[in-house]
Amino acid sequence: MRILVSVLLAAMVSAAAAEDEVKLKNGDRLTGKVTGLDGGKLTIETPETGVIKVDWSQIVSLKTEAPIKLKLATGETLEGKVSPGAEGRLKVESSGTAAPVEVDYPKVARINEPPTAWHGKLTAAGKATDGNTHNESFLIAGEGTRETDLDLFLVKAIFRYGQTGQTLTERDSYGIGKYEYKFTPGVYGYVSEELLSDTFKDISMESITSVGAGYVFLKQAAIDLSAEAGVAYFSTNHNVAPDDAHLGARVSAFLRVALPLSFEFKDNFTIYPNFKDSQNYQARNEATLGTALGGGWDLLGGVITEYYKKPSPGLGTTDDTYFVGLGYTF
Repeated sequence: MRILVSVLLAAMVSAAAAEDEVKLKNGDRLTGKVTGLDGGKLTIETPETGVIKVDWSQIVSLKTEAPIKLKLATGETLEGKVSPGAEGRLKVESSGTAAPVEVDYPKVARINEPPTAWHGKLTAAGKATDGNTHNESFLIAGEGTRETDLDLFLVKAIFRYGQTGQTLTERDSYGIGKYEYKFTPGVYGYVSEELLSDTFKDISMESITSVGAGYVFLKQAAIDLSAEAGVAYFSTNHNVAPDDAHLGARVSAFLRVALPLSFEFKDNFTIYPNFKDSQNYQARNEATLGTALGGGWDLLGGVITEYYKKPSPGLGTTDDTYFVGLGYTF
């Protein structure tokens, strides 16, 4: 019995002592469990102070007691226990190699990268009045993205509906699917397909197919700013006016700014020049202001503006849709 207790105590002491070790350029030493590396920050769970994030550039030595997954800047992946190598390098004891592989610290891009998954948001807003008038309207929007180091998929759809009494006053839908391939962290190429239908703009269905390139000016926690431009093919089926097809362009800019009190402002502006008729063009702008409520929920308000320089006869050039609703991020 005493032997069994001694063995268990020794195992517990050994398990407690089996900690990863990180040494920094300033001489500090951290022990705990290395959980990941993302965005140039190494995350360590320590028993004394909890989770700590350290600049990867400040690390001179890393040792782990269990295998970890490393993703290199070249896209290659390695998995195994890590120990200090020659100066400026670390050794990975991988089961697939006869000897440890040595890697330069700057070439390690990520550690324990989570699997690629879709993320997005669902938004719903509605309004109803009863009495002398009976008005009902609602807006439903959904957006999903899947991003890796090499590419990005975007799918987005917005549907609006309004009714006064038994009379339909609003029914339109907009959707976009876009694929981006990243040539560098700041430069990407894209192909996109946009679909639009609006009963009261005399548009049965409009498709905009575009190919172009984009540039990311800023991508930080507090602000994102990017722009893109490309050629586009437009095909529009009208309910009354003659159908139309022409070549044009698509020029878009996106801005996101984090504001005080957990507010966030987003604006996505797109203009569509017309190569067939240089005096004709259309534009779309989506601006939102939201704040987090907790648990993935947020309060969201905004305005969607659609502009047609030469709409179908008898129609106005501009439509604005204002909304306030709830959003859920997943």
